Amino acid sequence: MKVVIVSDPLVQRGGAERVVEALAEAFPDAPVYTLLYDAETGPASLAPRIQTSWLNQVPMATKKHRLFLPLYRNAIESLDVSQFDVIISSHHSVAKGVLTRSDQLHVCYCHTPMRALWERPHAELATLSKAARPMAASVLSHLRTWDAVSANRVQKFVANSSETQRRIATYYRRDSDIIFPPIDTERFTPAGVTGGDYYLVASRPVPYKRVDLAVEAVSALGRRVKIVGGKHPLSPQRNVELLGHVSDSELQGLMRGTRALLFPQFEDFGMTPLEVNACGRPVVAYGAGGAVDTVIDGVTGVLAASQDVPSFVSAMRRLEATKFNAHGLRNHALQFSRDRFISEMQAYVGQAWDEHRLTRRRRRPAA
Repeated sequence: MKVVIVSDPLVQRGGAERVVEALAEAFPDAPVYTLLYDAETGPASLAPRIQTSWLNQVPMATKKHRLFLPLYRNAIESLDVSQFDVIISSHHSVAKGVLTRSDQLHVCYCHTPMRALWERPHAELATLSKAARPMAASVLSHLRTWDAVSANRVQKFVANSSETQRRIATYYRRDSDIIFPPIDTERFTPAGVTGGDYYLVASRPVPYKRVDLAVEAVSALGRRVKIVGGKHPLSPQRNVELLGHVSDSELQGLMRGTRALLFPQFEDFGMTPLEVNACGRPVVAYGAGGAVDTVIDGVTGVLAASQDVPSFVSAMRRLEATKFNAHGLRNHALQFSRDRFISEMQAYVGQAWDEHRLTRRRRRPAA
C-alpha cells in the first residue's frame, strides 16, 4: 500500500508533532503533507519528506499561523493525495478534511476535534476585541459546519485518549479506537537523580493550560516552581522562575530534578506527565480529561478533584506525604513507549487496509 501522512501545521515541537514523527518512522516511505512547516521551530527530522500547501508561501503564515485559520479549509483541500492508497491524517484542526476518493482508505489519528470550534469557542472569542468578535464568530460557525461534514471523509478514527474518543462521538457522531500517543522513554530516563525542592510546569503559554492556577497553589504553600515552554505572561515572583524555551537536554534535567510536575489543565491526553514518570518523578494533575488515562492516583502521582487552588494545594500536600517508587513510575511510562505506538499503528493500518480492499471486492459488480 502506498501511504501518505497529512498533518496540521508543523511549526512547533509539541505532542502532536512528536506523533507525526513517530508515524513517519512507522511508515518510512510515506511523504508528509502539511499546511505549514518551519524547519527551525518545527520537527527538523521531517524536513526531507515535507510537502506543504500554498499557505506556506504566504508571508508570516508560519510565525502567526493562528491568524490564518480562515484559510485552513481551502489550504488542506488543496493538497493532492490522489496518488496514494492510504491517507493517515494527524488531526487537531483541519487535517482530516483532505479530499479523498472512495477507493482510498483514510485513517485519522485524532488528537481532539478542534477545541476552538467545539470546546471553547466563547473563550476564544473573548480574547478578541468587541469589534472583531462578530466576524470571528461567523468564521468559527462556518468552519464548525465544515468540520462536522468533513468527518465523513474518514473511514477509521483513532483517538489518542478516552476523552478524545468521547469528543469524536459527540461532535462527529463516529466510533473510534484508542491508541495512546508515543512517549520517548529512551530519551526521558531517571539517570539516578532524585527529586529536588521545586515543582515544574512545562506547557505552552495559552490560557487553558492554567499555569496561573499552578503558580497560585505553589505560592499558597510557599514552594518553588520552574516554568518552561515559552513566554508566560506572569508577574515576577520570588518563588517563580520563568525559563522560557529550553533545550531537550535542559528539559530532561529539569524533569529528573523536580519534586513533581504540576499539570492543572484539562487536556486531551497530555504526554508530559508520562515523560516525567519516565524520568522517575510523580505528577500532580487535574483529575479529568487525558490525565485519567495516564495518572494512577497515589501510584504515579496525585489527582486533584477540582480545577482550583484549594484542590491543588490539598493534592500537593498529599503528594509530599507519599513515597513514590522511581522504578515503578518508569515501568508505568514504558507502557506508552514509542515502539509500542509504532507497532500498534502499523498493525491497525494494515488490518484496516485489508478490510477496505475486501469490502471493495465484495461491492464490485460481476463482469
